[in-house]
Amino acid sequence: MKRISMRTAGWLCVLAPLTATLVSGQPMEPKYAETRELMTLVREAAALVESEGVEAACEEFRVAGSRWFHDDSYVFVLGMDAEALCHPAQPSLEGRNLMELRDPKGRPIARLFLRELESADQGWIHYLWPRPDERVFYWKTSHVRRAKEPGGRELMVASGRYQMEMEPFFVVEQVEDAIQFIRERGTAEAFAGLRDRSSGFLFYNAYVFVLDENGTLLVNNAFPENEGKDLSDLEDSDGKAFVGEMLAVPAGGSAWVDYKWPRPGDTWPSAKSSYVRNVEISGQRFFVGSGVYFGLVPKVREISTEPSATGSGRQER
Repeated sequence: MKRISMRTAGWLCVLAPLTATLVSGQPMEPKYAETRELMTLVREAAALVESEGVEAACEEFRVAGSRWFHDDSYVFVLGMDAEALCHPAQPSLEGRNLMELRDPKGRPIARLFLRELESADQGWIHYLWPRPDERVFYWKTSHVRRAKEPGGRELMVASGRYQMEMEPFFVVEQVEDAIQFIRERGTAEAFAGLRDRSSGFLFYNAYVFVLDENGTLLVNNAFPENEGKDLSDLEDSDGKAFVGEMLAVPAGGSAWVDYKWPRPGDTWPSAKSSYVRNVEISGQRFFVGSGVYFGLVPKVREISTEPSATGSGRQER
């Protein structure tokens, strides 16, 4: 059995809209009720903006205790230039341009929203954000939709939830986004981007990994010390040759591979499932994957300052 370091870390993906497909070509449905409820809320909020305009709609979005704004749930609206037009939980943000706003890990939040809507009308974004009236940052997942006011102006309507359960389609879209990134940028630039923790390819405890056709690890942000190693015969704690199963995925195909692997920050293996695709890019064969520990609650990070609209650094405690 080949043994390698099992130091762990987390990764985030930039996710595309809820149109992920499996090998069969069938769309993946949300697994959790909370995800479905959030999608419905955002869809209906976008419809309200389209029928009444952002100013009238935001009057309703600001009503505390309403379906739009209660507890730590709220609807917010951004212009396509990243100006905050409506933010019930933090009114001080309204009127400000948030294009350079970054979370504590350096993710450009508004730019990720815009990237999601480049080729689709809806999408998912994952980042660190404080709950209303708190200074502790939590993982937040927001669903965003493109909306058009009666006058024709296009806007971004969104709402999010803190500490959401990991949906399988989040991982599928993480892999698909990574593949597209490699195709567009080429291996050298793309691999560097996949390793960059502020690039958007970091989500909860999911991280993208890339193997070549011989099982050599080319990219793995969670285990960078293992890059360049032949992992083709690597086994998990139960003796399962899980990398071999990944390499057995047929050309152009995809599969979920189950195995044991430590959760971030742990040394004891936990059940994990990874989605892997076998793709050819510029004449080279790659196995691109990402995995998830289903049911894992993301850890909270406490930050000593508020998010910065200038992208400046923050002190972590």
